[in-house]
Amino acid sequence: MEEEVEYEEVEEEEEIEEEVEEEEIEVAADEADSQRGSDGAEEIDEERKHAELLALPPHGTEVYLGGIPPDASEEDLKELCEYIGAVTEVRIMKGKDLSESRGYAFVSFRTKELASKAIEELNNTEFKGKKVKCSTSQANHKLFIGNVPRNWGEENMKKAVKKTGPGVNLVELLKDLQNPSRNRGFAFIEYYNHACAEYSRNKMSKPEFKLDDNAPTVSWADPRNAGSSTSFQVKAVYVKNLHIG
Repeated sequence: MEEEVEYEEVEEEEEIEEEVEEEEIEVAADEADSQRGSDGAEEIDEERKHAELLALPPHGTEVYLGGIPPDASEEDLKELCEYIGAVTEVRIMKGKDLSESRGYAFVSFRTKELASKAIEELNNTEFKGKKVKCSTSQANHKLFIGNVPRNWGEENMKKAVKKTGPGVNLVELLKDLQNPSRNRGFAFIEYYNHACAEYSRNKMSKPEFKLDDNAPTVSWADPRNAGSSTSFQVKAVYVKNLHIG
C-alpha cells in the first residue's frame, strides 16, 4: 500500500507541473498577441501620418505676408487671399506669450502657380489700413546629415532615410574627390514639402537613430546656398603644399 501511495503522490506532482507549463505557454502567447496588436496599431498610425503629410501642398506653395495689422485673424487673412485661389493653411506668427501677433504670417496655396500669382497681386496691397508685403516663403525642405559611414553608397542612404519618413524626393551623397569609392561623410535630403522634412528631422534627431554604428548629425540645409549643394554646411577647407617661410 505504501508503494501505491507514493506512486499516486508523484503522479499528482507531475500533473501540477504540466498545468503550470500550459499556463505559462498561454500567458506567453497572449503577450505575443498583445505585442503584435500594439505593433500593428503603431504601423497603422504611422501610415496615416505619412498620408496626411503627403496630402499637404508641395514645397513652393507657401508665401510670406509681412506688415499685417496686429488685430488681423487667420480667418481675415484667408479671406484676403482666397480670391487668388484655394488656401490650404494660414499661420500667424505669435510672440513668446502667444497672445500678440509678430506682424507676419505664412499662407499656403493649393499650387505653386497660385503662390506665384499671390506674390504678384498681393505685394504692397492695402489691408486694414496697412500695406502688406508678400514674397516667397523661406520654409526649408532640405536636410543636412553628417557623420555618414564613409563606405556607404547612395542606395544605403536612401534606404535609411526612407524608413524614417515620407516624401523623399532626392538623396545627394557627396563622393570623396580623392577616392570615388567612398563618400565625404555627409548627405543632403530633399523632401516633398517642409512638413515631411520636419517630421523626418525630428525622427532622425532621436538617439536611437543610427547609420550603422554612427550617430549622425541632422540639421536644416542652409537655404541661402540653394544653388550649390556642395557648399551647404561645409565650413572647413583643406589646402596642401603651402609654403611656410
